[in-house]
Amino acid sequence: MESITDAISTTLADSQALPRSNAKPYGKTFSQPSRTPDHSAPSATAPGANILHFAVFGLITALVFSGLYFGIVPRFSQQIALTTLTPSDISVVNFNDVYASPTSEGSKFAGKEIIRAYTSGEFILDFTPTTRNSEQHGYAKAENEWLIKSPFMGDEAVIITPSLALTVPLLAISLLIAVVLTFLLSSRIGLMAALVERTFHETRTKLLFQTGFSDELLDFLLLSDSEVAMLSQRAPERVGAYLQTLWDATRTDNERNQALSSYADESLFDAAMIARGHHAFVRNTLINRMREAFSVSVEHSIRSLQRARAWQENHFRLLSGIRLYMSEHFAVNRSNNVQGFAYAGAGLMIVVIGLRGLRFIPASRPSLIVASISLECVLLFALGLTLFFQREEGSSAESLKRIENNTQNVALVMSSVGNEAMQRAIMDAIREHAQSPDVEKRVADALTQKFIDSLRSGSPHPDSLRPQQPARAMV
Repeated sequence: MESITDAISTTLADSQALPRSNAKPYGKTFSQPSRTPDHSAPSATAPGANILHFAVFGLITALVFSGLYFGIVPRFSQQIALTTLTPSDISVVNFNDVYASPTSEGSKFAGKEIIRAYTSGEFILDFTPTTRNSEQHGYAKAENEWLIKSPFMGDEAVIITPSLALTVPLLAISLLIAVVLTFLLSSRIGLMAALVERTFHETRTKLLFQTGFSDELLDFLLLSDSEVAMLSQRAPERVGAYLQTLWDATRTDNERNQALSSYADESLFDAAMIARGHHAFVRNTLINRMREAFSVSVEHSIRSLQRARAWQENHFRLLSGIRLYMSEHFAVNRSNNVQGFAYAGAGLMIVVIGLRGLRFIPASRPSLIVASISLECVLLFALGLTLFFQREEGSSAESLKRIENNTQNVALVMSSVGNEAMQRAIMDAIREHAQSPDVEKRVADALTQKFIDSLRSGSPHPDSLRPQQPARAMV
């Protein structure tokens, strides 16, 4: 895919100055600097993930999970348990990867396969997948189970099922590693790289609709400060035209009124008076003004796209790509799903712990409890990550902007319609509402209820309905 820098340098190579125009906020169409009618900026078609991306992602996840489950985690867990659970007054012998306290004769058979006669049974640490039985080995466990027996954990041995207790955390770690690796890969085979590219194009298209900017002007906003400085050296008139257009788009009502009252539009802002070395600073200041002229989300999206361009040039800048995808796509579209899963995981954990309290789950087999706690920790981590990257809206500022925009639209419509046409439209709407079956039914029910209430209270005497004659004055 053609890089944005190449597209911008090709599109903006001409240094011819462009005309100014009065830009209006709230996404209304206005004239802008544009040299190419076909908009040769980055492709408008957003690349998507295909079967190859998911196959590579699944393969990486499977390989990492297999390495953790069958190699790293058993060895690491065994060493941790051996270090923390071995009493200082008990000697431990390695019987072919089974650590146990030996008998007086059993210490001579270190490295051999463990049997009942070799161990005293006071301390046993067996993380091997082999099945054991009490008659031959002195203790019993099923295949692919871990057995831990230590004086620190009581007299009864604890049996852990790795397939139940460790699947959730190891799968989460595997997915996390796969996400990071596919961020580093090319977008042709990396799933997360392709999703970030798609989010970049979708956010860019959304900004075009929200601001009404041309492709060329939006690409100018996404340039880095060094690129703006280089462009200002090569085409200062064009950069000045961009800055003037951005000023027109972000002017507030007070600034517009001040310009009208002073009869000099350039008295507030004149791009030609800006030094070439200050173009990047002025550009960033005008981007900050979009928070008030458009909305907080517009300014936030532009900043996210600026940082994402750094990731497009170097995929090792992970945080820039992750921030764009999480803030512009995942946190917007999946935050409620993550929150719902977190609540469901909390409910499941409460049920499992309740069953343990009722002794339906024995203390010697805590695998189900470990699985439920691990699941809830993973979901809470995902929820925290989503909330961390969720963009902060400026309280009710954006809502007020929408209300103001709608009010202005209504005012424009009302000012363009005559009084007679407006009255006729209102009467037609009232008539249509009154003729609806729901309204007729409610009116009929109300009249019937009034009639029944009048009959129950008793009809008034006819004479009482006659108007009272004023009393004559006594002569």
